[in-house]
Parts: sequence; C-alpha cells; structure tokens
Amino acid sequence: MNDLEQVEIQIEMAGKLRALRDNCVKLTANETWKDVIDEGYFKEEAARLVMAKSANLKPEQMQLIDNMMLGIGALHNYIEGVMRRGAEMDQAIEEHEQTREEILAEEVSV
Repeated sequence: MNDLEQVEIQIEMAGKLRALRDNCVKLTANETWKDVIDEGYFKEEAARLVMAKSANLKPEQMQLIDNMMLGIGALHNYIEGVMRRGAEMDQAIEEHEQTREEILAEEVSV
C-alpha cells in the first residue's frame, strides 16, 4: 500500500467518525431524544436508581441497580466520546487532505 492509499483510507475513516458525530448531533437535538433520554433516562431513571439504593435490598438487587447506573453513565460517555472524536476529525481530515495534495503534487512533478 502506498502513501496515497494510506492517506485516502485515513480520510475515509475520519469521514465516518465525523458522520457519526453529525448523526449524534442531530439525534441529541431531537425533541424526542431530549424527552426520552435526557429527561427520562439520564435524569429521572438515574434519580430513581439512586433512591432505590437507599432501600433495604438484597445484594443481587443492589448489584442490578449498580449495573443499571453504570449503563446510564456508559451511554452518556459514549455520546460524549463520539462528539469529541468527530470534532477531532474535522482537523484530521483537513490535515490528511493537505497531505494528499502534497503527495499528488510530488507525483506530478516526478
């Protein structure tokens, strides 16, 4: 695989991450998402689980609640990670495209 092919693959991969970020932006801006996930899951379900932890529960019930709480955090972290990586790809794509242009210019001059 030559340098140009590697750069093209990097651009394609970065584009996919950026597209995933763009889809997350659209999704999280949607009113249904805000109602079901932001309010219902991240706030209300999280608060319900915290309150349930104060009840006199069996160890396996407490473990289930802990796992559910971790799931809430995991989804939130995943969305944030997608957003962050997508933002990083904006710069990466620009750099890869510049590298591609340099490679193509070198091939023309040779």
